[in-house]
Amino acid sequence: MKALSHRKQQKGAVLILVTVALFTLLGFTALALDGGYLLLNKTRVQDAVDSAALSGAETLDKGGTHQQAVDAVEATLSSIFQGEGFNRVNIDLDALSDAVTVEFSFNAVPFEPVNDETAKYIRVELTQVPVDQFFSQLLVDTWQVRASAVAGASPTIQDPCQVIPLMMCVNDANPPSFDSIPDDYDYGFNPSDENERGDVIVIKVPNNKTPVGPGNFLAVDLGVSGADGYRDGLAGALTDASCISPGEDITTETGNMIGPTASGLNTRFGDYKSPMKEPVSAPADDGSDAFYSDCAVPSLDPVVFKDSDFSSTTGSTILTNATLLNQLQSYPDYASLDSLYSTDPGTAYCLPKRRMVKVPVGNCSGTNQGKTTIPSMGTACMYLSQLVTGQGNDQFIVAEFVKNCTADGVGNSNLNNGPYRLVLFKDSNSGDS
Repeated sequence: MKALSHRKQQKGAVLILVTVALFTLLGFTALALDGGYLLLNKTRVQDAVDSAALSGAETLDKGGTHQQAVDAVEATLSSIFQGEGFNRVNIDLDALSDAVTVEFSFNAVPFEPVNDETAKYIRVELTQVPVDQFFSQLLVDTWQVRASAVAGASPTIQDPCQVIPLMMCVNDANPPSFDSIPDDYDYGFNPSDENERGDVIVIKVPNNKTPVGPGNFLAVDLGVSGADGYRDGLAGALTDASCISPGEDITTETGNMIGPTASGLNTRFGDYKSPMKEPVSAPADDGSDAFYSDCAVPSLDPVVFKDSDFSSTTGSTILTNATLLNQLQSYPDYASLDSLYSTDPGTAYCLPKRRMVKVPVGNCSGTNQGKTTIPSMGTACMYLSQLVTGQGNDQFIVAEFVKNCTADGVGNSNLNNGPYRLVLFKDSNSGDS
């Protein structure tokens, strides 16, 4: 029998390859089209949930109950899903209450659901939202998206009161005027948060080489003159007098005042030197917290600094010695209360967050020598890294610049510490929000 030629043996192979390639191409096209549509609807659902969470938070902020907040959430979602562009999101509005989960918490991060009417943070979740498919339904039975959002009061916006009598200079060669400062302005610093350490800054230098001239060591006159008033102010006893609003003048206090500096600030670490005395009773409910220790103090040995460990750019001195930086307890460690870095202060009574202090920030450019007034740019929240050590030219006070004065960097249900906004938070239990 005559053998077939090689060419005839290959007849039909190209057709098979083209058919396979065509189906593969159609499959990828279907996945691309439907995948893009899935992401589009995921965004739509997330936007709806974000709006609903803010609506529920607003209801709570106005004194509404949890049930009223739930009603506001469902009304917002119902209104949105009836709008243009949401017709492909398969939500049964008649059974919306079964599809949405609404929970409440005392804290935004981590969000821990509680059944307590005083909890003012709200989480809204849609866990299974089917999305219409076009081509991919041949390969995938049903595609679903999920979304969650947490909303509530922002961390307290820094108000101009309860500052300590120490200041820092804005780290910006061209700072904005006080009446046009952006909400997210960080005074030229890199802030710390609960996840990452930012700039460690000197808020009291041991010499008079400051931007405000000889004789100034960045101390502030808060209306109670003298070393005793300065010392008590560092301990937190001048809350009624210690207010400096943006645009007002910061009046500097001359003199180094080495002893009062250490004895005042170190009460926040549970270290009491005469004439400071350890409190003998529990803190009162009126918010007075002078002389109480922080409930978590570093177990690390204090670091001793020298001038060469820091660099100065536009007026503020930042710690640049990486070795010493790593020997300091960081704000993220403090915020998490890591047992490896924190310990009980050893005092009978303590208050949390006493190592978080508010410091006035001044525009120090063009200042005069000696005692002077400096325009205030606002208030910075500082985390005191360690107690005050050293004498004379060895006494540095270092602190991390933090976005807000709550120990965990997020909001909590105590809203009596200053102005705030209703904002969205990242849901700690979901990577989608």
